[in-house]
Amino acid sequence: MRLRWGLLATGNIARTFASAVNASESGTLTAVASRSIGRAREFAAGLGAEILALDYESLIGHPEVDAIYVATPHPAHADWTLKALRAGKHVLCEKPMGLNFPEVMAMVDGAAQADRFLMEAFMYRCHPQTARLRALIDDGAIGAVRHIRASFGFSTTPVPRSRLFAPELGGGGIMDVGCYPVSAACLIAGTGPVRLTGEGHLGETGVDYWASAALTFEGDLTAQIATGITLELDNTLQIFGDDGLIRLPNPWLGGDRDGRWAFELARNGRDPETISGVSPPLYVNEVDHVAACIADGVRQSPLMSWSDSLACARILDDWRGAIGLQYPMETDQHHRGPLATLRSQTVPIAGPGQIPHLAKPVSRLVMGCDNQPSMSHASVLWDNFTALGGNCFDTAHIYGGGRMETLLGYWHRARNNRDELVIIGKGAHTPDDHPSAVSPQLTVSLERLQTDHVDVYFLHRDNPEVPVGEFVDAVNDEINQGRITAWGGSNWTLGRVRAANEYAERNGLQGMSAVSNNFSLAHMIRPLWPGVQTATAPEFRDYLAQTGIALMPWSSQARGFFTPWAEAVMQHTGRENPTITGVQPTMAELAETWFSEENFERRRRAVQLAGDKGVTPIQIALAWVIHQPFPCFPLIGPRQIEETRSSLAALDVALSPAECRWLDLED
Repeated sequence: MRLRWGLLATGNIARTFASAVNASESGTLTAVASRSIGRAREFAAGLGAEILALDYESLIGHPEVDAIYVATPHPAHADWTLKALRAGKHVLCEKPMGLNFPEVMAMVDGAAQADRFLMEAFMYRCHPQTARLRALIDDGAIGAVRHIRASFGFSTTPVPRSRLFAPELGGGGIMDVGCYPVSAACLIAGTGPVRLTGEGHLGETGVDYWASAALTFEGDLTAQIATGITLELDNTLQIFGDDGLIRLPNPWLGGDRDGRWAFELARNGRDPETISGVSPPLYVNEVDHVAACIADGVRQSPLMSWSDSLACARILDDWRGAIGLQYPMETDQHHRGPLATLRSQTVPIAGPGQIPHLAKPVSRLVMGCDNQPSMSHASVLWDNFTALGGNCFDTAHIYGGGRMETLLGYWHRARNNRDELVIIGKGAHTPDDHPSAVSPQLTVSLERLQTDHVDVYFLHRDNPEVPVGEFVDAVNDEINQGRITAWGGSNWTLGRVRAANEYAERNGLQGMSAVSNNFSLAHMIRPLWPGVQTATAPEFRDYLAQTGIALMPWSSQARGFFTPWAEAVMQHTGRENPTITGVQPTMAELAETWFSEENFERRRRAVQLAGDKGVTPIQIALAWVIHQPFPCFPLIGPRQIEETRSSLAALDVALSPAECRWLDLED
């Protein structure tokens, strides 16, 4: 049975793809859609067949369409792809798949949740020339690859409001054709780079007219890539190895009109060879490849996988960042609204809990807002978290120099959901750990957060040299003004917490409702940062259970100790995590903070129990934190959507009291 295609948009690339579908052995063109029905009808009539002419919404919901080719300008890729996936359609999305890495992350998550095929439309990856190139490199035809050189550029006259030159349409060479040499370098290297430096020229319309970048991959493999939309380049791909080189004169379009393709293999000490062949038209290969994947039940292409698209998106972000190119819809103040999301839950996370003095329900997991590198990244993660039932967000005056509070403020204002949220703020961190810092820092935080109060306020560090009553008085002054609802101490010792609450009770003031110390199945053996405290001691746990004070622990999953990465570090084969955000756990931190014989045994038991229950060790570790005999709302710090989903799944892991004791070496 032929795959029934729908085209979402009617530009030049959609016309090219429509011709490929009609020429393929696997597909049939069923419908086309445009923002203008008239344009859709004109497009359909030009193809000379009985093709449905629809608007976008009708296309993604049409029962006679199996797969959708998203051919809109770049900024609309993510939203329409997610809507199509949610409607049960398979998707081939024009490159670049999303406007940035967070959007691609959301699209990949959407495909996984919908159980539908998704591929970024790099048609050259489906071409036999590319397959032959990969085979030669894999077989060692030129020895170890040391350097890659690739370019894709053309010269055209700037038209300010056109797709190529308008910032609001994601214009510029990097996004339009620079993604080709990026994807080729990753294909050959087999991974993303560890470093990137970039240069470029931002033209009068505000986008890159030409740009270049130097990439360094593991093993000191390097690449030079270039692009342009006002600069004609040679548009070749060259791969240099220890034993020779390969040069593709036409890497992106494959062959000539008759399907003939050829490239040069020059091995050291031998005469150059011409590698050649004949192939069906470029886009026909792509159409048939997608159909074959879908027919086989495959959800991502082995030729252009989801991880490939994520790696490319991250490089494009870094390249644009290196030359200072940010699109208007990526800025804090004018960031676009939420992407279409797939909601897998319709009730709050695991049934929300309560915190003393706070009427609002609190989701059992708390989103940590301390490591978001951009408004785009924050928005995708936070929209996903709230769509899954989360409502509690933790940030602080010092995080990112105030940037994290600013991002959260713009986000909730754009979503108009402040009343639904529980916002945790923190202040008076060392060296400002003094009662006099509470009011002025809170004023700044509230301005950044664009709100008149925080729901929970933590004194970020204690200062034992200051009488505890002075801190209690300072916070209660803010409570009386309505700027704080409930409060507590972050990284306070049990003795000082007790003293603060005793003082509050004697003086008719509000005492601490919560504590935010470290608490995880792996016990911290060395302070992660100066001045931090844990709540793992039995007497601290007993106090929480007796008083009903909530624990909102940070590093509740021991910053990767229960992941496969930690196992690799333990075996001395680990590598540093790829940098996604500015607050990234390191191998040195992992070893210094968590590596002990007792923690290794806790980890071994978590691995064993995870195998018995069919979950992951890190989910067991988080479930242990949740299953404490006192109110516990763990802070999580996901850097990707899949990490959020992994954390949420821990809420469904049932642990008995005996299992909790066994995990913590109490039995």
